[in-house]
Order: sequence, then structure tokens, then C-alpha cells
Amino acid sequence: MSEKKLTLEGVMIADLSHALAAPYCSMILADHGADVVRIEPVKGDPFRYSAHGAWNALANRNKRGISLNLKDEKGKEALKKILSKADVLLESFTPGTIERLGFGYDVVSQINPKIIYCSISGFGQTGPYRNQRGFDVVAQAMSGIMLNTGDADRPPVRVGTSAVDMGAGSYLACGILLSLMDRERTGKGQRIEVSLFETALSWMGPYSVEYSISGQMPQRFGSGFGAFCPYRVFEASDGYVFIGCATDKFWQAFCAAFDLKELAANPVYSETKGRLENREELDGLVQKAMAGYKISEIVERLHKAGVPVAPVLNVKETMEDPHAIERDAFASLDHPEYGQIKIPRIPIVRSGKMPEIRKPSPRLGQHTREVLAEVGYSDEQIEELISSGAAIAAK
Repeated sequence: MSEKKLTLEGVMIADLSHALAAPYCSMILADHGADVVRIEPVKGDPFRYSAHGAWNALANRNKRGISLNLKDEKGKEALKKILSKADVLLESFTPGTIERLGFGYDVVSQINPKIIYCSISGFGQTGPYRNQRGFDVVAQAMSGIMLNTGDADRPPVRVGTSAVDMGAGSYLACGILLSLMDRERTGKGQRIEVSLFETALSWMGPYSVEYSISGQMPQRFGSGFGAFCPYRVFEASDGYVFIGCATDKFWQAFCAAFDLKELAANPVYSETKGRLENREELDGLVQKAMAGYKISEIVERLHKAGVPVAPVLNVKETMEDPHAIERDAFASLDHPEYGQIKIPRIPIVRSGKMPEIRKPSPRLGQHTREVLAEVGYSDEQIEELISSGAAIAAK
């Protein structure tokens, strides 16, 4: 959509956030044209260098970056000028911190009554846990996700990616868009919040509802799933492959694909109930049958049979996958700090295209002079702010 005006052009977001969840939110909006001004402390976001800089390169693309000392009155005054022009404020401090800095909702809404004031935190702005520090893995642990992940005979494990962080960011992006629509009708701003904990709780919804209905606690099945069998990862002769027999029809098609006549004819396995009751035994028989095949053979046969199947790929293989390449799922970017990198696009296809990654994540203070000039500072005033330490500008 780069050849047209981007949907969120003209929307300015003052982004005071850090880590991954909230920056992921503003990344989504920046990809669609919002002018996200990332406001970092003078030493930078402490997570700027996490994972070899991967979080920064991913979540802060398409943004501008300035650096202000918000413990300095001159730095605070500069932020007030930015907020007077902003449509959205985004923050991810522990509840109470931004109020102590002098930028709570009551103060900011007086500066700019139309602003959409957004907070993302571990547990929300109220409640007994509000002051606890929240991280993705904490939300996974306390929501039931962790206890429902991994093999039954081993300790619970964290989901590999920071899924709750990115999910909370996605929810908040949705909330911001809804609030912008409200403002079009009412002319008023509002305060919205999202928490990592409640994001994770919402993702456990199917299990919570099942427990409400049956009183049964969800069980861990490793790569499997409680509702179906065989429905898990099996080891082929050259790696791992997922096979999903979610219906009786899929089960019969699977057996036919590998000429497993005895299994197909066994009445114990003919229906889902029997397969679930004999899960361990059946999984063992399927594993024995699959061990003699290569991944490519299993995938080819089951694709032809119409049975859900997938090779278990590593990151390198996913980035080189022909379907991902055909869909243009990754953008190539020459990053000034990290060199030539590939970066995943936001998977929202509009008019046949995913959003463009127009520019890399900014260096610390890269756009300090530019943004301060836009909100009314003269060149002399900008240099005074920088020389006093109230602001930092990249050289």
C-alpha cells in the first residue's frame, strides 16, 4: 500500500514504552502509517540490546526516535509539547510510575483532551497485583498456559516465543483503533488499558470454558491435544512431522495412505472415543509405522490423502520456505546497526499486499532535533536542551 496514502497517516503516537509488548503495538500502527515517536530515556530502552538487538530491530521499525530526560524539568516540558500535538500516548510502566513522573491521565488529558491514553502492564491498573512487575513468562505461569504446555511426565514449560507480549500488543492496537473511531464520532479521547495477565487468560478461554462445563482439569499432551488422537508430532527417519487425525474420516484416510489395514479394521480405533481411551497405545503404533519413512514421504502421502500434516521446521527453514517467499512474508532490510536482516511483516493483507517496512528502527536520539523542531523549539533551544542533558541526539 506504499503507493497510496497509508491508513493511519496523520495519527501521531507518543510512545513512552519499553520491552516488547507495547512497542509491538505501536509497530503495528507504524506499519500502517502512524507517526510513532519513540521517546527513550537518555541511556536508552534497557531492552534495546536484548537478543542481539532483535527486539529493537523488529518492534521499532517505521518509527522515529528521540531521547529525553524526564527527571529534568526541561525534558518534561518538551514531552508536554509533544503530547499537546499527539493523538495517542502509549506507556508500559509499572502502575503508578508515570503518575510520579507527572504524566498521569488526569494531567495529560488536561494538556490534550482529545488524547487516547494507553497503558499496558503485567496485571492492569487496579487490583491486588497491580504493582507487581509483569513479564510474558509470569503471565504464562499464572494463567494456566504453562501448566498446559509440555509433556505430562515433565515440568511445565514456557511457550517458546513471547506470545503473550505480542498478543497483548495486538489487543492494545485493536483498542487504539476502536478509540480513534470513537473519537471521530464524539471528539473526545479516552483511557484504555491491556494487561499481559488478562491477555493470557483470554487465550486459555477454551480450557476455562471446558472446566466450567465438565469440572475436568485440562491435561498436558506435549505436542498432542486432548480432543483428538493421533494428533501430535511423530519422529520420522530424518526429523519430526505433525500428523492430525481430528476426525474418523482423517483416521481412515491416514491408515489407507500407509496401508495400515490392521489398524483401520480394529473397532477399538474406529471412533474418536476409542482412540482417546487408548491414546498411549495408538500413538506408539503410529510412531512405529512412521519411523521408517522420511518426512517428505509422509507429507506427500498425507497431502494427497487430505489429512492435516506438517514438517516441524527450524527458523532457517521457515525463512526459506517457498510459500513464505511466494507470500512475501519476510522483508529484507539493510539495517544501519545490524546489517542485512530479514524481518517478518504484519500478516494483514490489504489490496493484495502486506504493510511495507519503510525504515529501520531508529538509533538512540536519531530524530530528537527533528521532532523538537516540529513541536516549536528553535535550533538554539534544541541545542540548549541537548547540552544541558535534558535531551540526547544521535551524532
